[in-house]
Amino acid sequence: MKKRTKNVFLTLAGIIAAIIVIGVVALLIDGRSPRAILVSHALTKSTMEDYEKAKGDTTDQSTVEIPSDAEFPREVRQYRIGGMQVFHMEAQDDTKPIVLYIHGGAYLHNFNPLHFKAMAEWAAATGCGIVTPNYPLLFRYTARDAHPLMMQLYQQLVQQYSAGRLIIMGDSAGGGFTLALAQEIRGDSLERPKHLVLISPWVDVLGSDDALQEHDTFLDAELLRKVGADWAGEMNPRDPMISPLYGDMQGLPPTDLFTGTWEIFYTDIVKTYDKMKAAGVDAQLHVAEKMGHVYPLWPCPEGSKARKEIAEIILQ
Repeated sequence: MKKRTKNVFLTLAGIIAAIIVIGVVALLIDGRSPRAILVSHALTKSTMEDYEKAKGDTTDQSTVEIPSDAEFPREVRQYRIGGMQVFHMEAQDDTKPIVLYIHGGAYLHNFNPLHFKAMAEWAAATGCGIVTPNYPLLFRYTARDAHPLMMQLYQQLVQQYSAGRLIIMGDSAGGGFTLALAQEIRGDSLERPKHLVLISPWVDVLGSDDALQEHDTFLDAELLRKVGADWAGEMNPRDPMISPLYGDMQGLPPTDLFTGTWEIFYTDIVKTYDKMKAAGVDAQLHVAEKMGHVYPLWPCPEGSKARKEIAEIILQ
């Protein structure tokens, strides 16, 4: 019996050692952490069949709940602006910024638990306040419905706080929405926010780099172009409200852009950064090699590192 137990123990030890060796080899060859590799392959890519099933779905997504495992350091209250649900947590004190976070999801999907977890992490690490709206989504609404509500929310926050305390941040579609909103704020001669943080922003709804499709395990370029056209509705998909890559970058706030080289938005994000720099914007581009879409939200070392960098930006 003892010999059998010993053999089982040795077998398990050998398996564990092999897993460790494989992980180290993968890290050395691939350059990404084993967890990042697992996350990238665990992501589910929507298909055209999924799109056709979703098309025409007008399910009411106007109310969501914060997941129980997202632990915010201070009370989160809720209210509505024109029917739009808003989550609002005050800052630790009046010296801390307020982050207006616009979630991603291709203008089709609601909050992901990773959104709330990241916001809770930043709130705990920096003492910042968090305001995050459940803005109108497809296929019940389009950009024409969402933008006026977001402008109303921004103006309310400017009245409640100074614009110099406001940071607008968003990921994916929310990143594109963030940039479009900032251009709209500037165009309406409103006080501009302190800073923008764009995480893998979707800046051209008809764009993306097909040459990177083989590396992107999450996004499908053809499907996104259809969804982008749906979000535009009767508007031109290249209207800056829809695709802010084509908007005027002059006078925008300091901006940090995060992207991975293995996401189909990478090329458009670099174009956005270049256009910002040419317009004199204080812009910083953070590029993660071989990382995918919205990697700063991923539960892996690379994501954790990016979230810490964002926390430092919040505290600037």
